[in-house]
Amino acid sequence: MPSPSEVARWLREQHDKIEELAASLTERVDNSPRVKVDAWLKDLKDEFERFRAHMQKHFALEEEGGYLAAVLQDRPGFHDDVQRLRDQHAEAGPLMTSIFEEVNHLEVGTPLHLLDSCARIRNLLGILKEHETTEDRLVLQAFSQDMGGND
Repeated sequence: MPSPSEVARWLREQHDKIEELAASLTERVDNSPRVKVDAWLKDLKDEFERFRAHMQKHFALEEEGGYLAAVLQDRPGFHDDVQRLRDQHAEAGPLMTSIFEEVNHLEVGTPLHLLDSCARIRNLLGILKEHETTEDRLVLQAFSQDMGGND
């Protein structure tokens, strides 16, 4: 089982990568062009797939020996909180796949569909950011005594 400091380091590294991918994706959806839409759309598809693949890997790592098991081992009373996060992982995967499939079927001549897909991606990014914040708080709360924070 990883130590609290190993969990904290891993979470920091993962969250930095997620923030980098999310920022790039946000920039893409916030700057949809009026011309050269075909190149922008190809880049959107590629960036969303990179983000989706990373998030799915991230969720799998959290589930398989990542911090969730460590939280439960040290703080069994957090079972409901951990389960809620696991449920969100289970729901987020198919949601990301649904959006990815939608984005992959977008065509240049459908500007309303493009805008709608961008809005869905923005919404997903907000949901996942809130999820990550909740995870951070849970880990901080679970391991604060182990790391010397008794407040």
